Amino acid sequence: MLAADYCEPVYHISYVRALGRRLRRNYAWIFAIQAIAYYGKIAVHPTPMAIWEHLWERTAVGPLPGELMVVCGALFYGGLAALAVITFLLDRTKHKDRHAPVAMG
Repeated sequence: MLAADYCEPVYHISYVRALGRRLRRNYAWIFAIQAIAYYGKIAVHPTPMAIWEHLWERTAVGPLPGELMVVCGALFYGGLAALAVITFLLDRTKHKDRHAPVAMG
């Protein structure tokens, strides 16, 4: 299969599935650590947050309100999680009956 692929190269998986695999295998931990660190920083800097109303003040970026920033962050991380889960389910469905030792896509 590899030799035939050298003669006529083709993509064995779609760009979105490749992106989902790379996200799950390499970048999920990095994004998770970034999110935890950011929200940890919001909770303790410059002093520990005493009431929830301070959350909106601390997450504001320049003229953008804190509510918008939290929603954008949730949409970003939610989109990454959805991409990872959907591509995982697609891969599992495609490869559920595969018993061959060759794994190209």
